[in-house]
Amino acid sequence: MTPSSLFVVSLALATPALAQSAPPIAGGMTLDRFVARQTERIMAADTDGDGRVSKAEMQSLAGRGGRDPARMFDRMDTNHDGYLDRDEIRAALTARFHRMDRNGDGVLGADERMARRGAKAAGNPATPQP
Repeated sequence: MTPSSLFVVSLALATPALAQSAPPIAGGMTLDRFVARQTERIMAADTDGDGRVSKAEMQSLAGRGGRDPARMFDRMDTNHDGYLDRDEIRAALTARFHRMDRNGDGVLGADERMARRGAKAAGNPATPQP
């Protein structure tokens, strides 16, 4: 087999894997995009620029998204050091993403995001926050 034919065979074998990694739904939100967007919002509270968010800093998010920042902080601060670091934030957001992804396809469609907003507005305890 020539090097060029090996390339063609390799490309043909890789095509299904490439198709699986492509964004499956237009307008859908992948885990990475969800975590990046939400992390950016939370890290905006880091007013002292130390790369972590204290409970006091988290309070500045009060009124945004209908969540109680103190309660959110307590759930996310898994090592109980009084700060949220990027690893704790990612873990909490990943768990939230998987709760929201009701069909398990790895993408939050508009319907899943709207269902989450509707549940928040109704104060549904069956959809816990991180």
